[in-house]
Amino acid sequence: MNKSGVLHKLMLVLILLVGFGVALVWPTLQKKLDVHYARQAAQIGRQLAQAEQTFQQRNGFYTADFGQLGLDLPCPAAVKDGHTVLHCRHYDFMLEQADVIRVSSTKYPKWFTVSLADGSITCGHEDGSLAGARICAQVDL
Repeated sequence: MNKSGVLHKLMLVLILLVGFGVALVWPTLQKKLDVHYARQAAQIGRQLAQAEQTFQQRNGFYTADFGQLGLDLPCPAAVKDGHTVLHCRHYDFMLEQADVIRVSSTKYPKWFTVSLADGSITCGHEDGSLAGARICAQVDL
């Protein structure tokens, strides 16, 4: 057995170095994941908008029940305040007005609005939300 504890000291130094490296890389990884999830949410929002347009052409109105759109929904649907909400892990999708789908982040005060008329997306964030501003700037809309 090593009586001077050199092995233990080396293990402690190694663990500290690995921990320090993870602490440095973790915020960058989180930022990249946030942008990835925002792009994914924008894509789902566009798919919902396109399906709503098709539904409107057939029935003469948009539906607040995404289950009627004939899509494979990526998330479970729940009814909230009379509207169907797709509650995904990182974003919620809801037909907020007669012609707009609101895509809200579950992590940041940030959202997208998707126009059903043309599928255009507007990215917004609450004033002072640096994360929201950064994500909106990096997501190609």
